[in-house]
Amino acid sequence: MYCLCSNKSFDEIIEKQANARLPLNEFFQTFTSCTTTGCGSCVELLTAELADNDLLIHNAE
Repeated sequence: MYCLCSNKSFDEIIEKQANARLPLNEFFQTFTSCTTTGCGSCVELLTAELADNDLLIHNAE
């Protein structure tokens, strides 16, 4: 899959998370444009990909 807002494939984005292991909000701010200037349509799909790859780190409350 591909994130148009970030101009990156999901594989590229997931690989960056595998190396950095950031909490979810920071992940989106750092590796995508989904929640800042983008449309946000990838948020749910990327979150599911993170969970499937054991890379989903919930934000601290």
